[in-house]
Amino acid sequence: MARFFVDKDKKQDNKIIIDGEENQHLCSVLRMREGDMIEVCFNDGYVNVCKLLEVGKKSSIALIEKSYMQSQSLSKITLFLALIKSERLDWAVQKCTELGIDEIVTFDSEYCTVKDKGNKEDRLRRVAVSACKQSGRATIPQISCGLNFNEMLDKLKDFSQVVVAYENDKTSAKQVLSKLDKNKNTAIIIGSEGGFSQKEIGDLLKNGAKVVSLGNTILRAETACVALLSALNYEFDNWKRK
Repeated sequence: MARFFVDKDKKQDNKIIIDGEENQHLCSVLRMREGDMIEVCFNDGYVNVCKLLEVGKKSSIALIEKSYMQSQSLSKITLFLALIKSERLDWAVQKCTELGIDEIVTFDSEYCTVKDKGNKEDRLRRVAVSACKQSGRATIPQISCGLNFNEMLDKLKDFSQVVVAYENDKTSAKQVLSKLDKNKNTAIIIGSEGGFSQKEIGDLLKNGAKVVSLGNTILRAETACVALLSALNYEFDNWKRK
């Protein structure tokens, strides 16, 4: 069934009003009709299985037939990603959403070649919503942009364990990841194409981060996101089918 994300205030008793971009997708792209079954999520972890009662160009109405809580991982993982080119950033958001990331935060750092031009949050949220639909997620990762390096450091205080991928380090990722607690909030940090400066790595270490290597090859930033998040999911046993 096609899945749609709407605000919870669109629910009236056991009916849901679908409008805006989601209704345009339902009506004009998927060309759905009255009587078709769909899934509607309020971004609260629940999936509502619905029957379309009305389909219109401006809005549609769906009747909730049953609801269930989708199983979610106990692990809460946030990705801090230094700014990279738009198409690569979109790809990273898409793939990390599929892999279950809870939050994505972009930030500027010394060697970033891309500067924040604004309007990224809305675009990246649309990418994340599309990835949620494709992968069957019931919650959209929180996305925020525009932090500088020091603001990013300050946010690390909210995390019990922080891991940074750094191409010049020789510490085995397995050695560090195997000691993490999946029940604690975890942050992973990936640099831009230019990587991190020595000072930035020093500042991260002072703020409790563990620095790890991702092997002998130099990975693109978006590849490093997927590699480190996948390794963390494996260590946290998040790939069990529930």
